[in-house]
Amino acid sequence: MNLIGSDIYAQCFDHHREVGDLDFVVKGSLPIPYFGDVAAYRASPLKVLTAALNPSHEEFPADNPRFNIARGLTGADALEVELSNYFRFNPYRRWFRSFGPVLNGLGASYGGKMADDEYRHTALHLDMCSPIATSPTWSRLTFDQRARLTATGRRTFERLVDALKPDVIIASLGWGHIEAWHADFRTGRDWEPILTYPTSFSGVQLRTPLRVQANSLRSSMDHVYLFANGSAANTPFGRFHNDRKRAVGLALLGRLTKQ
Repeated sequence: MNLIGSDIYAQCFDHHREVGDLDFVVKGSLPIPYFGDVAAYRASPLKVLTAALNPSHEEFPADNPRFNIARGLTGADALEVELSNYFRFNPYRRWFRSFGPVLNGLGASYGGKMADDEYRHTALHLDMCSPIATSPTWSRLTFDQRARLTATGRRTFERLVDALKPDVIIASLGWGHIEAWHADFRTGRDWEPILTYPTSFSGVQLRTPLRVQANSLRSSMDHVYLFANGSAANTPFGRFHNDRKRAVGLALLGRLTKQ
């Protein structure tokens, strides 16, 4: 018995089979609707998700797989075990640790090898555009290549939001990637600023200030949650010093407390 719903996993498996032969889809992969311990997430008083575009090809290094792929492809229950164990054994730490201080400011972490202390809440990570890993990365795919993945990917993300009922989703994405994704994001550049940093951490004036903007959104099943987006970089919040990342988490926690 799985905790997410077999129909969501079935949609991911079907989509993975449909697109698996495309030359930009990572071979020897499995669909990744989310990363992290879903049971610990459900037990957390504060429901925190992080979000990006799609899984990296780095999730499937030939010499050191991060998943037992053969087992994960056998069905919904097995895939849920593989996804829930992700941060315990061999996570892509270089990328996911970029979210760490933001999560810590909220009293959360991904758990497993990504937790450097005890935190009350366990976060999950989702991808907005597709649960399918690609090579090259999403930003280097053509419009037509993305279109082969986005429709199903968006439905998967939306269904997961309805199933997981987050209090907050945290991203660090260029608005250009998500403005056309859904009507909710067309006004994203004008959303309320939660924090703005006009200077670098060392005090140098920035040409483009660092911003974290947020808005309350409503899921297809009427669940209301806060979506926060920080200035983009190669890694999440990559232009933010760790102290500023923690400040982002604390600011979001303050905003959630007032809701």
